[in-house]
Amino acid sequence: MIRLAVETATDFCSVALEVNGEVRVREALAPRRHAELLVPWMRELLAEAGIGFADLDAVVVSRGPGGFTSLRIGLGVAQGLALAHDIAVYPVSTLSALARAADPEGAAGHVLAVLDARMSEIYAAWFRCGVAGTHECLGEEHVGPPSRLVAPEPGPWLAAGSGMAVYAAQIEQAVGGVLCGQRPDAWPDARSLLLLADSVEPVNAWQLEPTYVRDKVTDQRR
Repeated sequence: MIRLAVETATDFCSVALEVNGEVRVREALAPRRHAELLVPWMRELLAEAGIGFADLDAVVVSRGPGGFTSLRIGLGVAQGLALAHDIAVYPVSTLSALARAADPEGAAGHVLAVLDARMSEIYAAWFRCGVAGTHECLGEEHVGPPSRLVAPEPGPWLAAGSGMAVYAAQIEQAVGGVLCGQRPDAWPDARSLLLLADSVEPVNAWQLEPTYVRDKVTDQRR
């Protein structure tokens, strides 16, 4: 199995190529440089493996939520590859990828994945950890002020993501002291997308759509 994973939903740009279980990665914290870095990195990884785009069996991509422009860059590239080579696309939640990246072994027990959504809001989802590093999403992904967070279970919770870098105090106050740790430096990455690919249903390229969560963002751009 040869799969290419693309993560561009946040300021962190990440690409991973899996060839029969061996994974190669290119990634960096690179705000507003996704369009510049993405395709060259993909070509580098394929060249290292001695294969081309036509050899891909599938594309895995972060579906959101995330930044409008950066998210569309990754989805557009994934869709183009899938259309050109008639391969399936595996759309993975950005927040699920963040939870997996922050807690790859599932050791935390519970993970709160939070991304800075701008406009004094966060994208958030709560995850219960299972066997083999799996993370079950409890409830729906949502966007809103950090002060409105309510933990669905007592926890304790590991809070991870860029939302913690900006709103740590508000989040701690909102959830009432159930946090056992913080990973403001954690980002969703392409390696995590590969690990989560088999947990989602593949779609045809023409069915691929972003998940914005914040409806008014898409309304403003129509």
